[in-house]
Amino acid sequence: MSDGWQVIDSIDHVDPTEWNEVVDAAGGSVFSTVEWLSAYEKEPPAPLHAVRHLVWRENGKLRAVAPMYYASEDPHYTGYGPDYGFDHPILRARMLVGHSFYSYFNGICSTLPAAEVAPGLVATMREVATDLGSPLYGFPGVPETDPLCDELDRLGFVSIYTEATSGVNFVGTAEAHLAGLKNKVRREFGRLRRRSERLGVTVRTDVDPGYVDAFAGLVEDVCARHGIPTINPPDNIRSIFRHLREQLHFLTIWKDDVLLGGFILLHRADTLYAWIAGLNYDFHKAYATYYALYANTLDLAERLSVRRIEMGRSMYGFKVRVGFHPQLLVSWFDATDDASREMLTGGAEALESNCRTRQRIAEAYEAVDLIPPAPLLGPPRFPRSLAPAIHQ
Repeated sequence: MSDGWQVIDSIDHVDPTEWNEVVDAAGGSVFSTVEWLSAYEKEPPAPLHAVRHLVWRENGKLRAVAPMYYASEDPHYTGYGPDYGFDHPILRARMLVGHSFYSYFNGICSTLPAAEVAPGLVATMREVATDLGSPLYGFPGVPETDPLCDELDRLGFVSIYTEATSGVNFVGTAEAHLAGLKNKVRREFGRLRRRSERLGVTVRTDVDPGYVDAFAGLVEDVCARHGIPTINPPDNIRSIFRHLREQLHFLTIWKDDVLLGGFILLHRADTLYAWIAGLNYDFHKAYATYYALYANTLDLAERLSVRRIEMGRSMYGFKVRVGFHPQLLVSWFDATDDASREMLTGGAEALESNCRTRQRIAEAYEAVDLIPPAPLLGPPRFPRSLAPAIHQ
């Protein structure tokens, strides 16, 4: 393997303290911690064919970690097809991915500059992918501003704008956050929250096994409605609760004994991550469930004294409306042979033309009479991308 890089075939074979210290020093998210990776590996939510974590040591000291999985048929990826009405072999291809599609802020955690570690990292990835017989390898969902993106672009990876994650710098209190919204939105929020309370909606924070099972059922139902496999099967969700019990907060919204919806949120350092939601589609509009979840997320952020809230992917319209700002994520892939490169080229074209991530986010801002942020206007940052330019 390339000098400095080692390959590890299980998260159980790393020193948890040493690994997490690198994550923290690099400003990494909860999704790169040993706890999260353990939960994922013990109960993988989709076909997981091999674990190949890459670590970089310098003079015996761990300096960079790159979680990697050889996976296929990931619902987060295959879900793009049914959601946007297209199909392509890339949606089902096996691939060695830097992290997984189940988190956001993917990539690597390094205490060294990306330019220093990327060449060896990519060379090692290619060796591992070739050894596994993987047609594709790369990184799904890397923030557009991450220095790793510049290095992957320079090294010839294909970039695809398939999604974004929305977040906000929290101003300390729920009241202060709401004060920053447009008057119309703030009034609507207050009206819907009062309606939920008037209808007898209650909030529970207990991590009760029965509540967890009911929540897992809502996740299954949402995926079935979208025509995709369950994104997080019940065993995977239970694994998250087991391995991240110190970081996890569980919000559920009820009408008597009927579960209307829920959030799994993860707290690490000064950030609160809203990881996954489940909604009861038979009732959620009548009881304004998502607004209730959102309100209680703000209250939780205030109690935890966090400085930032991350609300995850999709639902750009709602999130922009209530004061969150989408951050573009870029997926980066390369191929191990000519046939795979042809699939990658066609797959990138299909994903860009059907997902329309940049356009959808721009439309979310325009729908509430806001000017889209500068990174969304004009051509995409990375010229290898097939994403079209957006003009005001």
